[in-house]
Amino acid sequence: MKKIISIIMACVLSMSLLTACGGKETTASYDVNEVLTTITDAVPLAMPGEVTEEYLTIMMGLDMADVANYAGQMAMVNVSSDCVIVIEAAEGKIDTVKAALENTKQSIVNSFELYLPDQFEKAQAGRIVVKGNYAVLAIAGDNQTIVDKGVEEAYKAVDAAIEEAFK
Repeated sequence: MKKIISIIMACVLSMSLLTACGGKETTASYDVNEVLTTITDAVPLAMPGEVTEEYLTIMMGLDMADVANYAGQMAMVNVSSDCVIVIEAAEGKIDTVKAALENTKQSIVNSFELYLPDQFEKAQAGRIVVKGNYAVLAIAGDNQTIVDKGVEEAYKAVDAAIEEAFK
C-alpha cells in the first residue's frame, strides 16, 4: 500500500512541476500611431490623408466594437494605391479585423485593375501582417523602384519597416 501511495504522490508532484512552467503567454503591446509612423516614415505615401472611423465602418464594414484602437493613412489622389492601416483588435476579434483588411486590399486591387498597371501591381503585392492582437494592411512602395526593379524590390522597405515597428 505504501508503494502505491508513493507512486501516486510522485505522479502528482511531477504533474505540478509541469504545470508550473506553462504560464499564460503574454502579448506585446504596441502604439498603433507609432507603428503607422514607423512604416510611413520608411515608405512615404502619396498625398496621405487620415483614415477615419467612418472609413472603417462604411468602407471596410467594421463594427467599432471590434476595434480597440486604430491609425491609418491612405492616398487622397486616385493615381495612387498607397494605404497603411494599423488596427488593434478588440479581444477575440483579430480574425474579423484581418478579414476586413483583406477585403479592403481586394477592393483597392480591383479599383486599379484596368486603370494603372504599376498601382495595380503594388496593390496586389500589399501586405497584411498580424502580430498578436494587431493587424496591418500596407500597400506602399516607391513607384520608380516598382517600374525599374519590380514590386518585390519596392516592398523590401515596407517589410523591414513592419518588422521594425513590431520589435
